[in-house]
Amino acid sequence: MLNNNKEQGFTLMEIMITVAIVAILTAIAYPSYVKSVQKGKRSDAKVELLRIAQMQEGFFAQNMSYAESLTTLGLATDTINSEQNVYTITVDSVLPAGCSSGSATPCTSFVLKATPKGSQLNDTECPRFTLSSTGKKGTNGSQTAEQVRRCWK
Repeated sequence: MLNNNKEQGFTLMEIMITVAIVAILTAIAYPSYVKSVQKGKRSDAKVELLRIAQMQEGFFAQNMSYAESLTTLGLATDTINSEQNVYTITVDSVLPAGCSSGSATPCTSFVLKATPKGSQLNDTECPRFTLSSTGKKGTNGSQTAEQVRRCWK
């Protein structure tokens, strides 16, 4: 029987090199992971805006006016949370000014807005979403058409 008294294991230097490699890989991978999660959560805003826009179109078909608020559409409050609770949805504006679905001046257009909250506040690429009665999609007033397309993709 052969008996080697040589100790086996890792040296401190080998462990330190391994830790350094893991740290470098983590520093590269984590920001990509965070961006991917943020991008996935953007769909929460888009789905909710499209749902409310569909409700607005149904309301318009019955009343010949868009609803000036979410409560007029039959929702509990004028500010609702998205399904994953990372955006708040509101009716940003209706036109003409001072219109109302129950008045002589009907609302002929609307803009819905999704504002981020919680972890989505760190999403600077697509900070907020808007959707108008004409189907115009937006993110943040100063962004280019390419940025809007990329955010709504």
